[in-house]
Amino acid sequence: MPNALIDVLENPWVASVLIVVLAFSLVAVVRGVVLARLERLADKTDNDLDDRLVHLAKSLLGVVVFFSASLLILDLHQVKLTPFLAGAGIIGIAIGFAAKETLADILAGIFLITDRPMRVGDRVKLEFIGRDWGGWGDVLDVGLRRTKVRNTDGVVVNYPNSILATSVITNFTEERGPIRVRVRFQVDYDADVTHAMSVSAAAIAGVEGVLPDTTQVVARSIWDPSRGHTTAGVLLEGRYRITDVRKRTGIRSNVLVAVLAALKAEGVPFPAPRIQIAGAPSPE
Repeated sequence: MPNALIDVLENPWVASVLIVVLAFSLVAVVRGVVLARLERLADKTDNDLDDRLVHLAKSLLGVVVFFSASLLILDLHQVKLTPFLAGAGIIGIAIGFAAKETLADILAGIFLITDRPMRVGDRVKLEFIGRDWGGWGDVLDVGLRRTKVRNTDGVVVNYPNSILATSVITNFTEERGPIRVRVRFQVDYDADVTHAMSVSAAAIAGVEGVLPDTTQVVARSIWDPSRGHTTAGVLLEGRYRITDVRKRTGIRSNVLVAVLAALKAEGVPFPAPRIQIAGAPSPE
C-alpha cells in the first residue's frame, strides 16, 4: 500500500468517514441480501415465529452496527471509552428504571412471540383482564410492546404484553375439531328430574348450530359450595358441541330460550329464587 494512502487512512477524520460508509454499506448488504433472503424463506412457512424474528433482526441491526461504529470513531479520536461506557451504563440503568414497564412489555412480547400461545387470526379468551369489554376476541397483531385484539363487540383493544404474560390465554383456534359448550339451569326439587333432563336435552338438540348426537344433560349439583347451603333447586347442566366458537354466544342464547320454553310447556316447575336481604333475619 502506498505511503500516501497509509497517511490518509491514519487521519482520524478520514478513517471516521470510512467507518461510517462501511457501517451504512454493512447494514444495506445484510438487509438487502441476508435478511431479504431469510424473509422470503419465512414467508413460505406456515407459522409466524420466523417472520417476527426476521422483523426483530431488522430493527436491531442498525442499532448494533452504528453503536459499534460510534465506539470505533471515539477510539480513533482518542476519547477514553471507560468513563463513557460507565456513564452510559448509569444512564442505561436510569432509563431502565424510568421505562421498566416498557421493557417489561418488550420482554413479555418476545416470550409471546417465541412461545406462541396465540397467533394472528386466533379466537382467544383472556382471563382476568377483559372486564366490561369481555375477554373474547380475535388476535389482530402480536407486537413487541402490545397485542391487538378485536373483541366480540368489534372494538380493537391494545393489551400491554406484560399483562398478557400473566393472564390465562385460552386459544379456541388451535383445536380444529368441535368444541363443547355448557349451559346450566335449575328445576324445582318437586320436579321430575329425569323428565326435565329428557325435555331439555331434546330442546338443546333441536337448536340450529348444535351438532347432532352431541347433546347431554346431567344433574350437576344440589349444593352451593360458595355459600355453604343447598341450591334453590336441582342444578342441571346441558352439554353440546358446536363447530364455530365465534357463534358460541348466539347459539348458547338460543339454547337457553329453547330449554326454558320446553320446560314451561311441559309444566316443569322452576325453583323460587332465594333472596337474602342484608340485615334481615333468616327464615325459620
